[in-house]
Amino acid sequence: MAAPTESLDVLLRSRQTLLDHLDSNGYNTEPFRRFSAKEIAEMIKGGEKGAAFQMDLELKDGVEPPESGITKCLVVYSLLKIKQKLGGFITAILDSETFDTTTTEIIVMCIEPIAPNFHAAAAEFWLSRKARVRFFQAAALVTNPMKHVLVPPHAKVPATEVADLLKRMYAKKSQLPLIRFHEDPIARLLGIVPGDVVRITRASPTAGECVMYRVCVP
Repeated sequence: MAAPTESLDVLLRSRQTLLDHLDSNGYNTEPFRRFSAKEIAEMIKGGEKGAAFQMDLELKDGVEPPESGITKCLVVYSLLKIKQKLGGFITAILDSETFDTTTTEIIVMCIEPIAPNFHAAAAEFWLSRKARVRFFQAAALVTNPMKHVLVPPHAKVPATEVADLLKRMYAKKSQLPLIRFHEDPIARLLGIVPGDVVRITRASPTAGECVMYRVCVP
């Protein structure tokens, strides 16, 4: 497989963005920080067998596991088009003897755009196997979307706080505005799943800030 300059740049920069994001979520990214454009080029030459692309991350020592129980993240790359074989691609990972959906999430970095069937596949694996799978096009992570000036701060509301929040709002979860699981790029970055509630804080010219809540749906 050829290694055009634009591919090197996208893979190099998106990997850095992803590592920064995972680091902010408590993962130990240091073992994967030292890499160069030359190494990326060699990985590309290895095609789908470029195992050096794979990253197995764990939470840093001392970081409390999230309420989801997820403490590990497996990052894999697809340098070929997988849109027509998503089921087999992910099933092969999930069916591995060492993979545990209760402790490990999967991030798949793709070269191709993330089409509707990627969203459908992520939803299917969550609903059928409670597997947390997220697909990203590498070009879309050259910079962190969550840090864009037009994107207000998003944060998942802890499950233990949702009941009290709804009580104070005199609302039911089903009455909250929606945020689409996996389809919404920020929801995907946050790693939220159906049923989760997200807090969105927007600047307000009158009140200083305006806080709203959305519920994640398939």
